[in-house]
Amino acid sequence: MRKINCIYLDMDGVIADFETRYKELFNILPSQARNNKEFDTYFDKFIADGNFATLDMMPDAMELITVLRNAAPPTQILSSTASQKRYDAISKQKKEWLAKHDIDFQANFVPGKQHKKKYARKDTLIIDDTESIITDWRSAGGVAIFHKNIPDTLAQLKFLLEDA
Repeated sequence: MRKINCIYLDMDGVIADFETRYKELFNILPSQARNNKEFDTYFDKFIADGNFATLDMMPDAMELITVLRNAAPPTQILSSTASQKRYDAISKQKKEWLAKHDIDFQANFVPGKQHKKKYARKDTLIIDDTESIITDWRSAGGVAIFHKNIPDTLAQLKFLLEDA
């Protein structure tokens, strides 16, 4: 079993509910908007209206956060701002969201999901809900949990940290 020295936690889709807010506002899922080439138009409005700062917390997310706060390896946030041009606005809103929910993990923001793999090491673990990030992370030598729901993630986390 590999020793884990740092845990990276994604925000959107793991602890912050981006998809539900997007659908409420635009009456379309983000994936459908991408397929229809409408995502950016809606996304710019989403950002302009400050939605990242006020997203709902994902169900059971506090349970995961509590476990991570008590875990031996430190946890850091690793979240994407989608692009360099949106970096300042989105990272500011995400910092506000973390503060509002009293989550004081060190926050790292990258200007696109493809940059997350730069944080992967053999002793790092990422918890993320995007399959391509999980694949890239593992290819870079890191350990990954493909997040689908809190109970499964907690079970995998417990297993991975048994020897930590």
